[in-house]
Amino acid sequence: MSLVNIIKLNATPSTNTYLKDLAKTCVLKDYTVVVTQRQTKGRGQVDALWHSQPNNSLTLSVFKRFNGLQISQQWYVSMAVSLAVFSTLKHFKIPEISIKWPNDIMSRSKKCCGILIENTIKGNLIDASIIGVGINVNEKQFKDLPLASSLRLATGNNFDISLVRKILLQQLEIELTRLENGDFESIFSSYNQKLYRLDTVAVYSSKTLPAFNAILRGVTNSGLLVLENDSSQRDTYNLKEIKYHF
Repeated sequence: MSLVNIIKLNATPSTNTYLKDLAKTCVLKDYTVVVTQRQTKGRGQVDALWHSQPNNSLTLSVFKRFNGLQISQQWYVSMAVSLAVFSTLKHFKIPEISIKWPNDIMSRSKKCCGILIENTIKGNLIDASIIGVGINVNEKQFKDLPLASSLRLATGNNFDISLVRKILLQQLEIELTRLENGDFESIFSSYNQKLYRLDTVAVYSSKTLPAFNAILRGVTNSGLLVLENDSSQRDTYNLKEIKYHF
């Protein structure tokens, strides 16, 4: 990534919050990056916490401004970022990687990466996004988190965190450039092909239904999950309406 501005912090509660506050006081260049060795109050989707271990994780946030991207297209930002993280793990030969909707990156059915995107809206357009990415890199264990993993646990290898960061930023620029160029169909198709549990029978539950079997058939253009039940009926769900069972 050319001319990237990287702000390195020893510790911060949240790289996303730091970058949001910084954007209020100055005009940020595209791909301004905040990276920290220790994040004390990291956040995930739906107000969940993101747990990271100091010096073993990659925790960063990236600022990206958009021109003419509609609010109705904000789901494409999430898909593009997910594809960038997916490609980063593929570069390092992490086995059995997939994207668990909406944007958790899995290896062998365990989560090793999380993404949190916060958009600034002006009128009916997305003015800018702050893209937070957390990757478990060299952790060896996760207390009380049986579904968590790391690149090291997935492969048995140690990784250079600065190299992982370099590849991730390169892939982010590639995917976000595709988005800016209007390559929506390709992004949508690529994302759906990489979904965790795609075309597989698994167990889910919702606010109105107890545990049930369904086949994940993909995601809509607006980011809703499509599940097909035993009667071949397809229903869509948003993030707060459905739960995966493992």
